[in-house]
Amino acid sequence: MRATGLLCAAFVFFAALLVWPLLTIPNRPVLILGIPALVAYLFLVWAAIVAAIAIATSRVDRDGGA
Repeated sequence: MRATGLLCAAFVFFAALLVWPLLTIPNRPVLILGIPALVAYLFLVWAAIVAAIAIATSRVDRDGGA
């Protein structure tokens, strides 16, 4: 998969994870390792976004362009 396709797919996937109806699922008064569930969810989604961008940029660097 080309880096552009990966970034487009990641954008759609992560945008879907950050819409309001899905954010209400982890928005509960529950602690996960002392962290509110919503904060943990947002941190995990953010880390996945960073990882997807890192993978896409490493493919561009390795392939010598888009």
